[in-house]
Amino acid sequence: ILYHDPSGDQLFNWWVSDHENNQPAGMNPILVLDVWEHAYMVDHGAGGRADYVDAFLANVNWEIVEDRFTRSSEGQAILRF
Repeated sequence: ILYHDPSGDQLFNWWVSDHENNQPAGMNPILVLDVWEHAYMVDHGAGGRADYVDAFLANVNWEIVEDRFTRSSEGQAILRF
């Protein structure tokens, strides 16, 4: 997960195990990429992680990512899309 730390106005990547555990408090998620096998096996096969990541990045709506970062930087709520 790419998080924004509003108190330090910094972006950082953070590994979240089991989806709901180990998330840092007070940080805003800006971009989330799930790379567990269940996320890509149906479409890309067991060895398809790299193809999945390429497809994910090719389909990111960067305007929404930018909006999340801007809102977080301004202390506004992050909208979930």
